[in-house]
Amino acid sequence: MKNILIVDNDPVTLHTIVGLLKSQSTFLQVLPAINIQTAIDTLAAYETHVLITGMHLPEMDTFELLSVLGADYPETRAIVMTNNASSMLRTKLRQMPSVIHFDQALDISMLTKRIFTELQIDYGGQVRGISLSSFLQMLELERRACTLQITAKGKLGTIHLIGGKPVAAKMGLLEGKAAALHILTWENVLIDIDYAPCEIKKEFDAPLMNLLLESGRILDEKQSQRPNQRKFDRYDCLVGVDYDISDWTYQCNMRDISEGGVYIETEQPLKVGQRLIVSLSSPILEKTCGIKGTVVRRDPKGIGVHFEALTLYQKQVIRSLTESRCTPTAHAPGSPPTS
Repeated sequence: MKNILIVDNDPVTLHTIVGLLKSQSTFLQVLPAINIQTAIDTLAAYETHVLITGMHLPEMDTFELLSVLGADYPETRAIVMTNNASSMLRTKLRQMPSVIHFDQALDISMLTKRIFTELQIDYGGQVRGISLSSFLQMLELERRACTLQITAKGKLGTIHLIGGKPVAAKMGLLEGKAAALHILTWENVLIDIDYAPCEIKKEFDAPLMNLLLESGRILDEKQSQRPNQRKFDRYDCLVGVDYDISDWTYQCNMRDISEGGVYIETEQPLKVGQRLIVSLSSPILEKTCGIKGTVVRRDPKGIGVHFEALTLYQKQVIRSLTESRCTPTAHAPGSPPTS
């Protein structure tokens, strides 16, 4: 993943741009900094590939940060975003070859395209709603060379293809064929595609169909050996919901639900043990309810929430949702239950 540092002293703008960029691609890890000192500390702690600043930062602070960048981190590209920049600022920015100036522009699509260009990523977009095995078979038919970054409920893995055939993979500490087989057992994946050519060492040479058959056998064995830890059936879904914490309301996506709990995707820094209220709506019943819960697990993409004892009314709303907006699913191996 490539690190993108966003620097702005307006917290609303900072939060908005960070959230928008995070939603564009899993190839990007977006780091926020609310002031110059935080930005300098972040530059020292992380290898930063692109720095974005200038929205509300005073000109002197912008130039101080660019000076630090030029002196200590010459490989880091800088994008300065302004609104009706002064002629003096324009002139100074033109004299800095490593700086890209966006004036009167907050087009997140254009900004993302420029970031990918600077990072030499030939971005092929995101794919959701198709199984990884089916997508790999499509790429094999087209004999495509690319890098796939796959995420599923906080898990992240990478598969490299040459001529449509998987040749290398990585997932955490796992590499090679073992990593590929593990990734192929994931359900409800989000796939990011990079078509840029890259030098990659071939780690295995197994036909795709053999990999799919072996991963399917591994998944069947794990599911048959694993005791059923869930008291309630879980249902996969993609439903927009919100949750309340300390009089603040946050929007998110619900990825699975049962009468015992829910998994939701959120960027908020929630901690295990934190209490919240999840708001659920049933279009069929035309009813809405708030359900109290506790965060029982946290991963980079979201949280697992365990519901408190449900009322009959709350159960009706959940059952209506599962019948109209969700599909039953088996418990995926390696993923702790939310309920």
